[in-house]
Amino acid sequence: MVPRSSYTKKRLVESLLKLMKKGQRFDDISIQDIVEEGGFSRMAYYRNFKTKADILRYHFDVITEDFIKETNTDFYKMPFEEYLTSVFTYLFNNRELSKILLETRLFDYVKEQFDLKLIKTAHTEEERIRFIYFAGGLFNIYYHWLLSDGKQTPQEIAKIVAAYVPRP
Repeated sequence: MVPRSSYTKKRLVESLLKLMKKGQRFDDISIQDIVEEGGFSRMAYYRNFKTKADILRYHFDVITEDFIKETNTDFYKMPFEEYLTSVFTYLFNNRELSKILLETRLFDYVKEQFDLKLIKTAHTEEERIRFIYFAGGLFNIYYHWLLSDGKQTPQEIAKIVAAYVPRP
């Protein structure tokens, strides 16, 4: 059984995304719109989130944690190109959320997550600095790939990056 707060958060995320997919701008969507779409009270919303932006951050955190659990990857034990393909496939599959984050001026949160998820795995100061460099590069590649509507496949991007970027 899913805990009640997790269920409520999930449904509030779905409500916000549904409203945005209908063409409503993020800034124009009210808390009332979100709770009505999900069939909740304003109290349920405020028990779980402080701002609309928190809904998107929460959703991004959930799908990122799911990716980490699903891949359960030991970064050093798998071929670099394979690792990059899994990362770019995940990003490609979640590009709609990233586009929403871009439109709502919350895309910097994606950069924070690139940094947090990768850098926290460093074991030494030298490795931490290499990971900072690598996370920034991956983020910029993703950002520009997103702006070009992902014209290359995740495999093509991974192959290019693996050929020219040293493994951190």
